[in-house]
Amino acid sequence: MKLSAPVALFVCYLVLVATHLYYPKWQQPGSEATLSYDVSGYYLYLPAVFIYNDLREVAFLPEIIEEYRPTDTPYQAYPHSSGNFVLKYSLGLALLYSPAFAVAHAYALASDAFPADGFSFPYQLAISLWSLLVAFLGLFVLMQVLRAYFSEGVTAATLLLIVAATNYLNYAAIDGALTHNYEFTLYALLLHITDRLYRRPGGPTTLQCLGIGGIIGLMALTRPTEIIAVLIPLLWDMPLTRAGWRDRLAFIRRHARPIAAAAAVCLSVGSLQLIYWKYVTGQWIEYSYQDQGFDWFEPHLVNGLFSYKAGWLTYTPAMWIAILGFVALFRYHRHLLAATLSHFIIFVYVAFSWSVWWYGGSLGQRTMVQAYAVLAFPLAAALTFISRRPQGIRWAFAGLCLLLTAHNLWFTHQAHRGGLLVSEWMNRSYYWRTLFTFEVNEDDKLLLDNPEFLRHPPRGTDTLYTNDFEDQPNDACGMPPIDGQGSYCLAGEKQNTEEYWLHGPFSAGQWLRATADFRIPQLRTGSVHTYAQLVLRFYRNGERVKERVIRLHRVLNYNFDRSVYIEARAPEGGAEAASVLLWNGGPDQPPILMDNLVVTTME
Repeated sequence: MKLSAPVALFVCYLVLVATHLYYPKWQQPGSEATLSYDVSGYYLYLPAVFIYNDLREVAFLPEIIEEYRPTDTPYQAYPHSSGNFVLKYSLGLALLYSPAFAVAHAYALASDAFPADGFSFPYQLAISLWSLLVAFLGLFVLMQVLRAYFSEGVTAATLLLIVAATNYLNYAAIDGALTHNYEFTLYALLLHITDRLYRRPGGPTTLQCLGIGGIIGLMALTRPTEIIAVLIPLLWDMPLTRAGWRDRLAFIRRHARPIAAAAAVCLSVGSLQLIYWKYVTGQWIEYSYQDQGFDWFEPHLVNGLFSYKAGWLTYTPAMWIAILGFVALFRYHRHLLAATLSHFIIFVYVAFSWSVWWYGGSLGQRTMVQAYAVLAFPLAAALTFISRRPQGIRWAFAGLCLLLTAHNLWFTHQAHRGGLLVSEWMNRSYYWRTLFTFEVNEDDKLLLDNPEFLRHPPRGTDTLYTNDFEDQPNDACGMPPIDGQGSYCLAGEKQNTEEYWLHGPFSAGQWLRATADFRIPQLRTGSVHTYAQLVLRFYRNGERVKERVIRLHRVLNYNFDRSVYIEARAPEGGAEAASVLLWNGGPDQPPILMDNLVVTTME
């Protein structure tokens, strides 16, 4: 019995609800709450206007940060030369949040249980639940559009794959208050109205055109780069032939008046941001991302698509099916290729031209999630192709889909409760060391700093250097020596040891290991960049040619007194010398002791 699309949609809803309850963001404190980090920045327009009447100075923000800790710093707003503060993020998402905000604020005003300050529990819960409903709407509308082109079974499988096997699950069910969930639903609505427009025998109605203009305007008001969504209505249902282009230009001329009305609505919606900037800064245009921008001539395509740091296809390999599906889409519905393929190519180029191409603390590439509504068409085309293959191929593909689903569910868990996904720090060594494991081994996290490690027990070692630091006073650290009469103490202004030199030569690929004992008096919190670092360097012709570090508090925070080692290979071309040193992370950091330093070569 084949699964119908509505039944699959219901299963998708159940999966979203279960995932939503698995990690209820509205119950989480601080930076894990619904209204935290980027979400709080998009949201600030609402409390600024309707609670504090303070859109220019945002003077309430420091108090909110002190009370709720949504971020460490008030980066959501920055000072302007006018004397006012400008909100970093555009206001489209605040408009989309407004129904939930209105309900939450009315409840908070009527209740004595929670302060009506915009960030208490009712607001967190309302935005979370509203975002889940937005995801429900997006999937429902996408189902309706897909059913017009694909079978029930293919439509059902497409919805299930998007929800279960891609990071849409995370950004709809857990981090649904981010822009990507809302933009996905707006794309689905745009596809739905556009498809109905071109199916109408008498041509587009004015209402349809106004709807398209309003949706694209709202998409761009939420994320300005989504203006590329205009490609969908411009190129939808258009064959990539000379006749296709000629007919489309004739269509635009024939319906110029409603299309012009759509453009006017789009610009009117977008002008809300200009009005805000004028109100706050006195200028119609303000670039609010400051030091961030686009690297148009050096896009980060390889990193954005394939890197272990946050590569889209590395963390969401199920979307390979959609990419390959463009071939099947050409075969089955080539009149949809112009809109979907051109949108995909330009979307990827724009997304990975952004200077912060990994988009902060992201599970894979969150910026790609909204594009899944468009990519659902080549994905469905690929599934159509598979459905017509022999049974053995279909079963093998089903097994692959189960593996892709397990991969996505594992990463979704590790991004929240599991603790093995460390966003912004991931690399190849750590990825493969931890994949499909569930026990957190803190020593593995040293791979986040130094991906090099000898993958087998040493077959032989040769000791190059030892130091027991017996002649080193450690009174400044306020701790007894680790071993014997002395340990090397770093505290206060004394931030690093000398470099302990190892004379080579070291041939290319020669392994070195530096081992030492460490002791700290307390947990070190704050930025990982302030953790103490054990450093191993290689030199050639007096120049440093390679450096590896490990941040010791990744493991010392869990065991204040232990031995740690760092391993690295001599670089290509070899090295004449190497050195080891310890740096404590800054003069305001707690002290650290080092003892029993041993450096060896390994085979």
